[in-house]
Amino acid sequence: MSPRVVVFNNMLTPYTNRLYNAVVERGVDLAILSCTREEPDRDWADAIVPRYPHKIVPGLSFGKTGSRFTHVNVGIGRALKALSPDVVIVNGFFPSMLIGATWAIAHGKTLALTIDGWRDTMPDTVYHRLARPWLLNRCETVICCSHKGQDYFLEKGVTADRLALVPLIAPWDPPVVSPPLAQRPYHLVWVARMNDDCKNAIFFEEVAVALKQRIPDLRIRLVGTGVTEQRMLARFASAGIPVKHDRQLAWSEMSRPYLESRLLMLPSLFDCWGLVCNEAMQCGVPCLVSPHVGAADELVRDGLSGFVRELDVSRWVEAASSALSEPARWEALSAAARSDVSEFTIDRAAEAFVEIVERLAKPDRGLAYGT
Repeated sequence: MSPRVVVFNNMLTPYTNRLYNAVVERGVDLAILSCTREEPDRDWADAIVPRYPHKIVPGLSFGKTGSRFTHVNVGIGRALKALSPDVVIVNGFFPSMLIGATWAIAHGKTLALTIDGWRDTMPDTVYHRLARPWLLNRCETVICCSHKGQDYFLEKGVTADRLALVPLIAPWDPPVVSPPLAQRPYHLVWVARMNDDCKNAIFFEEVAVALKQRIPDLRIRLVGTGVTEQRMLARFASAGIPVKHDRQLAWSEMSRPYLESRLLMLPSLFDCWGLVCNEAMQCGVPCLVSPHVGAADELVRDGLSGFVRELDVSRWVEAASSALSEPARWEALSAAARSDVSEFTIDRAAEAFVEIVERLAKPDRGLAYGT
């Protein structure tokens, strides 16, 4: 009989739901426990159709800096008991996750951690300096989405044999055809929340306005909403930059803005990964990203399938101009982007997850907690 695996996460997302559905199709007895149906700055819960048991634990969400949220939930033990797991995989270090981990330890369940973060995105408060080692010392496996994440946990004392990698994948399949440069009317595309504390929207604006001096007919495609939305629209209008803006799109339509565009810019101040890079690249769109984006130098290869640049406006303008003004170079970048992201498939992610579950389910694990 297959062991029951429960993942206790913040909330389901389109890409994690796609992964978990694929894992269930491969025979894993999986259930998901969530802290919330949807965080306040998200709008995708109605589009998620799970093929596994899913329960939301009652609780509250509190906004923090950097568009982050802390969840405080009640009844976690009851919810876990009802799902009857053999393996519990928690998704962070905040209080609800520690309660779930404590329940797993008290009931003799195998415990693991799955987390997307790396050095630049990991909080370092007094709370985290206490909670993080407590949890890491009790997890049999730490599942990361990037080599940056694995490097971070190696620095924190997690041995290599306890680290695993499950790549992040786009929530939808790549289109069959990628249009050439001449058939893409928009030079730049932004697909993200519009804020300055995380996504660094103000920097995107600065680069776009400066880039117009190089490309007089510059056109921009925007998808998203947020606290800086009206400022961004007003600034581009004032600069004489035509914009096509969708505040949100259904997942079935998400390929459209990428296929209309030539270059994605993601100047985040911190980003665990940057899944829009997967989405853009599978549509043949090279990405220009900051080194604070997890996908930088792992998926987005500087000078090959995109650009990785420090947050300096002149350097971003130069990189964007070189791609947008040289058709042969853009075509090479576009082809490399599609090739590179083809390694980040749902099959690869699901198979990696299943392999981890099989390892966690072995009775001779022999981990001494608290080491």
